Amino acid sequence: MKSLWRRLTLMVLTMLLVPAALPAQAAPRIRAAQVSYLPSRNYPEVAAEFARMRRMGLDTVVLRVFQRPGDRFYPFSNPRVPAGVYFSTDAAPVVDDVLGSLTALGHAAGLKVFAWMTTLSTPLPGAESLGGRRYDPASARIVPCEALDPFRIEVQQRLGTLFADLARYDIDGVLLQDDLVLRQTEGFSSAALGACLRDTGRIFSPDQLYAEVRRNAAGDVRISRLSESFYVWARWKNRRLLQLAADVRAAARRVRPDLPFALNLPYEVLTAPRHGLAWFSQDFSLALKADFDYLAIMAYHRQMSSELSVSIEEAIAKVGDLAVSGVRGTRDPAGLWLKLQARDFVSSEDVAGSELRSIMQSLKRAGPVSLAFFPYHASLGMIQGRVVSNRTEEE
Repeated sequence: MKSLWRRLTLMVLTMLLVPAALPAQAAPRIRAAQVSYLPSRNYPEVAAEFARMRRMGLDTVVLRVFQRPGDRFYPFSNPRVPAGVYFSTDAAPVVDDVLGSLTALGHAAGLKVFAWMTTLSTPLPGAESLGGRRYDPASARIVPCEALDPFRIEVQQRLGTLFADLARYDIDGVLLQDDLVLRQTEGFSSAALGACLRDTGRIFSPDQLYAEVRRNAAGDVRISRLSESFYVWARWKNRRLLQLAADVRAAARRVRPDLPFALNLPYEVLTAPRHGLAWFSQDFSLALKADFDYLAIMAYHRQMSSELSVSIEEAIAKVGDLAVSGVRGTRDPAGLWLKLQARDFVSSEDVAGSELRSIMQSLKRAGPVSLAFFPYHASLGMIQGRVVSNRTEEE
């Protein structure tokens, strides 16, 4: 009996002294409208649009809070500069501080509000001097590129300040824009070379990375074969991009602890991972380990049909396949956020409801994944809740 009592006492003390490991909280499932433009002329019209979204069965609105040169301005805004952001900050030009009002209207309509924000294409003041460098195969020279240099300390600090200011609003999450990439010829600035030397002990030259460069019939010079050293370099670039994403998330969470973050990724990270790494320096398996609340896959079936030279039906099947592949690594299907194409990017025609229903059907094999319709347009209401619900029998 004494022996049993000692064992029970030890068990109780162990339970009291050693904190129990709590399971990671799964991200709630999302059914979102991703907004690149709203035709609303004033806030009452915005409120009506948000109410329409809610009636469709959507529970989240993802709002573009950046303005790049050439983007359409929100009609309800009063633009003061040609490019910048739609929230108050000293880190970037402010087009108009409308995010607070939009967030309040979204919440009043019963919607969660995610802010969709850029990183490396953010129009920071003096961006011309903050850009990265790329290799030009035609001239065999290192030349400037438009994107901000993610290896520069100043860029990292200013983006951190920007996202901290964004977190001061009553938003429900942040979606990082798809500009957090380094293409296969990018990453040759002095800051990048220095960082690579510190991290890996190596400096990679174009001759080591690009095994074969050819001129095609049109006279364009293309990289036709990549070396194995290239993929070592690309994986290093991927780690640095994920670190930058984690850093801006940390900056935001110092203001708003536990603010959800979603990372945008191209569909290739699931359909052709080696290409995703080569073309964008992105890798799905490493992104999973970065512990974002959501990994948002741009599963745009019309774009896939065009780029892969397959039929619409085949592209829809590929969307279902990539969803099944993606949920295998997630702790919950809701953490995989599938962004579905609601408008043709070439013809600007709205995708038919029957086509969207086919996509939804293809996603059932993956379980209750999160969804976003991009770009949102009012005619999505034509397809009713049958599409946006996508409920499984278990729900």
